[in-house]
This record gives sequence, C-alpha cells and structure tokens, in this order.
Amino acid sequence: MRAYTMLLAAACASGCGREPQNMNKAAPEQMQAFDVAEPPASEPAPAPAGPQIAYTYAVTYGFDRRNVGEVQGRQLALCRELGPARCVVVKSTLSAAGPDDHIVTDQAILLVDARLVGRVNDRLDALAAAGGAELSNRQVEAEDVTRQVIDTDARVRAKQALADRLLAIIRTRGGKVGELVEAERAYATTQEELDAARGQRAELARRVAMSRVSITYSLNDTPGGASPVGAALGAAGGTLATSLAALVTAAVAALPWLLVGWAMVAGLRRLRRRMGWRWPRRI
Repeated sequence: MRAYTMLLAAACASGCGREPQNMNKAAPEQMQAFDVAEPPASEPAPAPAGPQIAYTYAVTYGFDRRNVGEVQGRQLALCRELGPARCVVVKSTLSAAGPDDHIVTDQAILLVDARLVGRVNDRLDALAAAGGAELSNRQVEAEDVTRQVIDTDARVRAKQALADRLLAIIRTRGGKVGELVEAERAYATTQEELDAARGQRAELARRVAMSRVSITYSLNDTPGGASPVGAALGAAGGTLATSLAALVTAAVAALPWLLVGWAMVAGLRRLRRRMGWRWPRRI
C-alpha cells in the first residue's frame, strides 16, 4: 500500500543527502597569441580543483580631442575579430557631442576570455595611445566564487540523482493513481530545481571564464586644457556673452515699463499746461 511513499522518501533521502564529490583537476592549457580553441557547446563539466576567481577590470582613457568614436570603433573591432567565444561586446555608448559640449563621457563593456584578458588590455591601451588618449585610471577586482561553484555543482548532482530515482518510480506504473500523480509532481518540481541549479552553475562558469572589462572614454577639450588660468581665459568669451545676454534680457523686460512711465509723465505735463498748473517754487 505504501510502496510509492517509501520509494519517494528513499529517493529524496538518497538524492539530498549525498556529499559533494571531489572535482577533477584540469591541466593548465598552453596558449599562443589569440589561438584558444572554441569551447564545446555541450553541458559544462564540473569546475576544476583550486580557487575559482572572477576578475573585473575597469579602465578610463582621457581625450582632449574629438576622436573618441574612432578609438572606440577600433577597440570594438578588435573584440569582434576575436569571435564571440573569446570576446563579446556587452554595451557601448557614443554621445553625439555638439561644439558647445566640451566634457563628454562614453562607455564600453566587454566580456573577454580570462586567459587572454591581459593581452587584450595591452592591445586596448595601444589603440587608445595611437588615438592620442592617455590612461587616466585602471582598477582590477577579484571575487572568489570557489564555494559557490562547489555548492552549486553538488546541488546539480543531488537534484539529478533525485530526478533519476523519481523517473524510475514513475516508469514502474505500480501502486495507486494518487501516488503516481504525486511522484510525477515531485519529478516536475525536481526538474525545475535542477534546471535552475544548472543555470546558476553555467553563470558561475561564465564569470570565471570570461572577465568583465569596463572602458570609460572621457573627453575634455575645454579651451586652456588642464591649466586653470588658461581655462579661465578660454572661458572669458563665453562669460562675456552670457553677461551681455543677461543685460539684453533685462532691457527687453524693462522696456514696456519704461514706455508706460514715459506716457504717464507726458500726460501729466499736458494736463499741467492745459490747467495752468505751476510747480511750487522752492524757498
């Protein structure tokens, strides 16, 4: 009578109580310049033993002339030439700066094969220097995701074992209908959890395999450059034009009131002449 219930309990206890297995250690791969083989499209294998580090790079290039688009285009072309398995353009922005916009900031985000990221960063620096840009800032951040990788891999194995046991229970087609329906629901739930764990494992593997490179392009072609005195002299024309514009605005705003005041004074004078009024003399 309770055969299915006992089997379900045994399957859950066996699948959920298994200890994480040791992960296989992969030998380091020797690489030449941009000759890394494209990874297979099959399900990712268990992570290799050792620390699993996800690296994030941030770099800022300073420009004093309007050639950000040219430099950015060459850098993005370099990424696309490497192919989607080794470099992916996640995001890029390029502002349509007008002649009056002297300070503009643009951005590009790349995902680069962690084994190539050092050489790719060198190439990006060379392209920026060739375009007249200067390296303003560089940051490197490392996040240890080893524990997350181990836990996620163990969860995948446990859920897979539980799903196999539940499927075997369903295929026997014995017991009551209610117990069979219960087993099918448990199997569907386990499959959903297994897919979610696989997705999390794939995301962690991608973060370790592909480093995030954030590039900031900072344009500052303000007249006078970095010198405060030169910048002030260069901005003197703009300040004068702004002051004249304010003066013209004030004059236009006061003109109607000046006309009204002049009309009132002229009317009083005419009325004084007609009525023969005289202004009182001072003693």
